Amino acid sequence: MQPVRRILAPALALALASAPLVAQFGPKDLALSAPPAGAIWKVDAATGLGAPFTQGFAIPHYGWFGLDGNFYVPDRGIVALMQIKPDGSAKPISIGGLFQAPVTCIPSLDGQAWVMSDMEASTIFRVDYDGTQTVMHDAVSTGGLLNWPDGMAWDDQGGLYVANLGNDTIIYIDAQGQTSLVCDSELVSQPGGVALDGAGNLFVANYESSDVIRIRVDTGEISVFWGPEVEKVSHPNDIKLSRSGGLITCGRPGNVGRIDALGNLTVIYSDPILQELDGVAAPEDATLSSGRTVMYGAGTAGSGGFVPKLRGIFSPGPGQLIGLEFVDFLGSAPAILFVGSAELPAGVAKIKGAPLLVNPAGALFLPMALALPGAGAGAGDITLQFQVPMMPALDGISLYHQVFAADPGAAHGISASNGLKETFGL
Repeated sequence: MQPVRRILAPALALALASAPLVAQFGPKDLALSAPPAGAIWKVDAATGLGAPFTQGFAIPHYGWFGLDGNFYVPDRGIVALMQIKPDGSAKPISIGGLFQAPVTCIPSLDGQAWVMSDMEASTIFRVDYDGTQTVMHDAVSTGGLLNWPDGMAWDDQGGLYVANLGNDTIIYIDAQGQTSLVCDSELVSQPGGVALDGAGNLFVANYESSDVIRIRVDTGEISVFWGPEVEKVSHPNDIKLSRSGGLITCGRPGNVGRIDALGNLTVIYSDPILQELDGVAAPEDATLSSGRTVMYGAGTAGSGGFVPKLRGIFSPGPGQLIGLEFVDFLGSAPAILFVGSAELPAGVAKIKGAPLLVNPAGALFLPMALALPGAGAGAGDITLQFQVPMMPALDGISLYHQVFAADPGAAHGISASNGLKETFGL
């Protein structure tokens, strides 16, 4: 099945190089793929102003900044992986050959090449800097599960999450090449960009339904994280984790939005003349945060048999917006969030029968009183958002969290969440 997503004709003549138009990118500046203008647009982070950085493109898609200081972006009109240097000059590093419609590139795990999806070929390539094209995965090797692949994201095990535009699915290809179906929910609707955070959340931009969905990779649970808010961003394409906070996405009508841990989107750039933006990237995001949030231990059931959960949103790192998500607590219950510097093994201590998983004897142990929203069993869901201080010294430091809530339906009148280990990373 061929997707119904539009393919825009280039607004300018195809040329493989052009004179630089604005100064090179700063760490927080944005590079935008703008097919209607046939250009890569630059947005200055300090002024918020945008201008063409280099022109002569056809349909540039989802690009990425390399550690060599260059910007790399597939162009499915030129049918090439393009390299853009800091002076604005552009050239294909790999063109034609096995390519049919290259759309997304991300760094290879060894950092020596690019991994690129090709929609029409239903293939994922490794593209070396000398232009060599090597098939990594195709429809045959994945047992037919690879179908017009678009956005991709690596996990810590060397596996690859892939959005299939052709049949509205998300698949996973493990490090050994074994492929499995992650999600074929009706909430997946022409998926484009994907981003995997350090807390076990896979975010997918849906072009057709103009929203961003969230998939918990541990449970497969799927929900709408943002949207639709078509007056802000419609038909989102790319989506990336941002060191400046949350997620960034782009789409129509020439808008870029930042999404926080609460699922709120703020438009950070708008130029309706550009009509539609396919890709967004920033040099500071050439490498992703190494911060990780991991659930540990088991919760204690409350009313209705619900076992409360405490989960993270986004990768914990200096300057980042992160979320703590409380799930399945009794609505309107008084609660206490414990934050500490050390884990306590289950069974060492209990509070009214519920295992305490944060060590009160650690160097840090803080209780925070909370009033949960809602009413009824399992209805006390809330997400708290925090701004991590811009302190590089936090790198490698771990904090431990657990929540207890008064709950008459619990065995001893107290329900409790699992523990949550949050390790900050640069």
